[in-house]
Formats: sequence, C-alpha cells, structure tokens
Amino acid sequence: MHNKSLTVVIIALMMGLAVPMQAQDTSFARSIIKALASDEMHGRGASYSGDSIAAAFLRNKLQQLGVEPLADNYYQPYTFNTFSMEGPCWMKVNNRQLKVYDEFRPTLWSSTINDDNIELVKVPVETFLNSEALQQFIAKKKGKLSDCFIYLDCSNVTFADKEQERNYRQRLAELRRRNPFGSRGIIVGLNSLNTTSPAGCDYIHGYDYIEVLASVMPKRIKRLGIGITSQFRHDYHTQNVLGVVRGEVDTMIVYTAHYDHLGIMGHALDTKNESIVGDEVIFRGAHDNASGVAAVMDLARMTVEEKPHYTTVFMFFSGEESGLKGSAYQAEHPSIDFSKVRLLVNIDLFCGGEEGIMVFNAKAPNTQFFFDRLVKLNEALNIAPEIRPRDISPNSDHWSFHTLCPVLYVLSLGQPYGGYHSPDDDCKGCGLQYYHNYLVLVSTLGL
Repeated sequence: MHNKSLTVVIIALMMGLAVPMQAQDTSFARSIIKALASDEMHGRGASYSGDSIAAAFLRNKLQQLGVEPLADNYYQPYTFNTFSMEGPCWMKVNNRQLKVYDEFRPTLWSSTINDDNIELVKVPVETFLNSEALQQFIAKKKGKLSDCFIYLDCSNVTFADKEQERNYRQRLAELRRRNPFGSRGIIVGLNSLNTTSPAGCDYIHGYDYIEVLASVMPKRIKRLGIGITSQFRHDYHTQNVLGVVRGEVDTMIVYTAHYDHLGIMGHALDTKNESIVGDEVIFRGAHDNASGVAAVMDLARMTVEEKPHYTTVFMFFSGEESGLKGSAYQAEHPSIDFSKVRLLVNIDLFCGGEEGIMVFNAKAPNTQFFFDRLVKLNEALNIAPEIRPRDISPNSDHWSFHTLCPVLYVLSLGQPYGGYHSPDDDCKGCGLQYYHNYLVLVSTLGL
C-alpha cells in the first residue's frame, strides 16, 4: 500500500474515527479477471497448456508495471504429473445423448475411450456395501467384468445410523482410487453430481469413473456409449511467476495467489455424423482464482507507485488445484530467504464479500499480532461487516510456507459467484463492489 493511503488509515485509527471507505475504480482488477477467465486461457490447466498461456500474460503484466523479475525472465519452471482433456467427451444411453457436466461428469483422470456399444452390469448398492457379498459377486463373474462397465445406482441409499453413512461414503471414495471389479469403468448414479476435482490426476488409474444423474438413467439400458478423450501428462512442464519490488530494507512482505484452474472437460460430439455439437466445457475460474491473482497484481501496481519500506515479493503459483504443486516447489526450491519474511499473505477466492472476509491461521503465535491489528483497523475504518478467524488449514498455497514464515490466507465471504469448480464461475458472477475496500485492509496486514 502506498504511504498516503497508509497515513489515512493510521490517523483514523489513532483518532478513533470511523471513516467509511468509498468504492474505488476496479477496472484494473476486472481487466485481469476477464483476461484470465477468457476462453483463450482454456481454463488455465494442462489442457492446451492453458496455464502457460496465463503465465505469459502475468509475466507481461509484471513487466508493464515495472516489477523486477525474481527468477529468470520471471519464471520458476518445474514439472508434475497431471491429466488433460482435449477432444470429444460424450455419453449416450439408449441413443439419448447426455449433457456433459450437467448430466454426467467423468473424473479428469478417466481413461480414453470411444465405444458406442458397451456392456453394462448393474450392481445393487446393498451388494457393494457388503464386503462378503461383493467378493461373491465378483467371483461369480469369473473375470468376465473386464470388458464391462459397472453401474451403481446410489440415488435411493438410506442409512440406519451415522456409521452406515460413513461406511458408504468411504467405500464410494475408494472407487476413485481402486477398481475392485477389474472392469473397464464404473458409473455411479446420484441425485446430484459432486464438484469436479483434479484429485488423483498424478497417476494412471487404468479405468473410467463417471458420475451421472440417476434421473436420466432408464431402468432398462439397452445400449450404452461413452467417449472420453484424455491425455496423461507425465512430467508436465509448468511454471511459477515471480516478481519483486525492492524496499528500503531486505525484510520482506510476500503476496501470493494461484493462477491455475481445472482446464476443460472436452466438448460434446454428435456420434451419428462425428460433428461437434457443443462448446468445450471450460472451467474459467473467475472467482477461483483469477480474483486473487487480480488482487496480488493490483498490490504490485500500488507498490511500484512509491518505494516501499519492506521489500515486497509477488508470487503466482500454478498447480494449486492439483495439490499445491507450485507453492510446494517454491518452498522446497526457495527463490528468497524465507527467514527474512515478515508476513506472507495468500489471497484465494476474492470476489463477492458482502459478508466480510475470512482469515486462516489468524490465531497462530506468529500471526495473531497481524490479525488483531487488522480487526482494529477494520473497526476504525468500518469496512468489512465481519473478519472471521480460522485455524491453519491445507486448503490453499499458504500451507506450503507455514513452517518457514508467518502466513495468513484471506478469502471473501458471501454473495453467489457462479459455483465452486463449475463452468459457471465466470466474470458474470464475479462481483467486485467490496473488492477495493478489502484490498486496502489486506495491504496493511504486514506493515
């Protein structure tokens, strides 16, 4: 934060004044979010190297702002294993073509398949949940399931107690890690589909796992067709984007945000004439986390306007959605001396905010001072209706650094933004009416 704004905050606090902050111009932040959430970024994942397209955009923006590179040409390259979906994604039941994402969702690691005549074997949920009955069922088939898809209709499952429900959820989750049937794939019918996740994309599973709305699955399935086009990216090349503004001292404030997202889930295909009939399902990630990237880039813009007291570092990570890959690589191969970091602030999910902000790791011995002062500043400036503290959690990139330096993770609360890990998380739902005022609060955290 530049000194004039900080002076206003300090004076307000010292005099005990309630000084409401007026909404400021958000055009810079909007331009960042719009660019990162555009179709040209392909969801900022491994699909069509969307994350690298986004990285080039961020590097150019840092150059334009006059932020000094912290790595060679701003990039810290590294690799990890992942999957992408580049090509058709379709499912037909009794010649009715289902809507990708809305009616069926394959896991991002599902194997490539293109078969319009798949044998389907239904397994009663009761059998699946009973280990002995399940083994008897598999043994009875004598290896004949290897060319089939298994269908589990879980839409009418009921539980006698919490223990039964816990057992059900554990067994269902296990199907994403291991296929006990030895089948080509597994289809699970649900009343509502789960959130798309890149979990498990670091190795080849060797089968397909698909969730489908049970309501679109007829009782008698005469014909099943599935097409999934996936690519396993072994040692996929990606990069963190790093910049710095030198201050009066070498003690550092570090701002971080992840710029990657889920990529795409292929596109619908008319199997009769092999023609594309729908747009790619793109996970644009405006709220998650183009908004956090915009905030960190905005802080970089504010910092270069006037020489800061503390050296200020800006880190944009890839691979967060795949398991904090980029931040973990930076922690293991540091570009800075983390013992000199006064505070690291991670920003993730920064649209909306009508209910205030949440701060993770707020009560740790090395961060409570910063959080308490933030609360006092907010009381003086009357900005956020609530600043909600939470304990440390491995839910974003701050986790990779919490043993190296003081860390806080800030996100906004309230106001619909389109859906978590959904194609609807686009610019149309990314409200920024509270953005600038919350950015003022965040910018004072380490000062």
